[in-house]
Amino acid sequence: MKNSELHVSSQEAKFDLSELFFSITKTDSTILSGNETFVRISGYERDEIIGEFHNIIRHPDMPRVVFKTFWDFLNAGKSVAAYVKNRTKEGGYYWVFAVVFPLRERYVSIRIKPNSQLFGSVKGLYAQLLESQESLDMQESEQQLLEALKSFGYRDYEHFMNEALIAELLMRKKLFLEREAIDDSFCAKSELELKIEELYCSSKKMLERYAKWFEKIEGFSKIKSLFEEKSLVLSSLARDIVFLSLNASVASYRVDTYGETFGVLASDIRVNAKENDILIAQIDVLSQSLSESLNEVIFLVSSISLQMEMITYFIRELFENNNEELTKNVSFLFELVHVYNKKLSELVLMIEKTIQKSILHLNALEEQIMYLGYVQIYGIIESARSNDESSGFSEIFLQLKSLIANTTQEVSEIKQVVEKFFTDNHILINESKENEKMLVKLEDEISDINNIEG
Repeated sequence: MKNSELHVSSQEAKFDLSELFFSITKTDSTILSGNETFVRISGYERDEIIGEFHNIIRHPDMPRVVFKTFWDFLNAGKSVAAYVKNRTKEGGYYWVFAVVFPLRERYVSIRIKPNSQLFGSVKGLYAQLLESQESLDMQESEQQLLEALKSFGYRDYEHFMNEALIAELLMRKKLFLEREAIDDSFCAKSELELKIEELYCSSKKMLERYAKWFEKIEGFSKIKSLFEEKSLVLSSLARDIVFLSLNASVASYRVDTYGETFGVLASDIRVNAKENDILIAQIDVLSQSLSESLNEVIFLVSSISLQMEMITYFIRELFENNNEELTKNVSFLFELVHVYNKKLSELVLMIEKTIQKSILHLNALEEQIMYLGYVQIYGIIESARSNDESSGFSEIFLQLKSLIANTTQEVSEIKQVVEKFFTDNHILINESKENEKMLVKLEDEISDINNIEG
């Protein structure tokens, strides 16, 4: 039976903000495992849903193009996130924000309750996509989705999903802070329960460490925006200096007595401007690289925070309902965190090298601008000596003075940001190494639990 022919109702399946959905599927979307929340909210019995394709819960209100985009990411071996409306067994519905991670020929899916302002806009967008999908082919639907996302201010779907993940996790954190603290203490008695309690405490410490990283995301976003902004400003200033050097060359031909002197000065400005242009182009490439790397850092930190929350959630379940599947899921998730922490560790090391290159180019640009300042001062002196207002050299060198001042200020500001970021990034490098050690300790604690169970 097609999904569009399935019974649907306006009955929403309610679930709490604190609840997390979890499932593991094969690459063909066959469900291998799911936690209690996933099974309960779906309305199916566990044996009805395990072994079925994930589209057993697909709601007909979901636009096909969203699933197409979703699977394009997964088939490329990339993590993906999306707002998804699911259908319960009885025809009801529930919305989730799903994040899916590929790992060892499996897809690990963690879903949370969406609450951000973006969620309202997405529901409206999905309604538009659904309404037009019958009259459009898939390529046209993809273009419609892209244009809609651009109208919201996103470059593409990847940019949108990264921002959506941050928005949902920040809102989730805000709503949790508004709640009263929940007593999560254990009443451990047996050796196994004591080991699970120990694992829970360790995982909470790890979760807190990643939560501190997550708190830095707003700062990462500001740095990313600043790199993009300053790169554009420097490029614009470089073009203005090149244009001014051409004006200086033309003006030098109109001067008789001092024409040769002004010609040399114009040539110096032109050569300097070209060298500046090359340096700024290199800085621009590095800024784009840093911006892309920061996007990835933001996604990785957000992903690991969610993965660790899922682990902590599972360990709590493990204490209340110990079974082999839960232990396997916790182990699988720890493996996933290991993979993502390694990616993060490699990325911050790569960022360090990019920052070092940026600082070298900025220092070189600073020296170039300083030399241009000497040329400008000499030009002002020669303009005064020539006493020829018609040449326009006085105005040219005054404009050059302003451009030099603006460029110097921009270079100084971006250097301050880059140097501070270099220090902060170095701290992240050290913290990621410490996180790796803690993950190994957590895996040892899991092994202890497996040994007791075995």
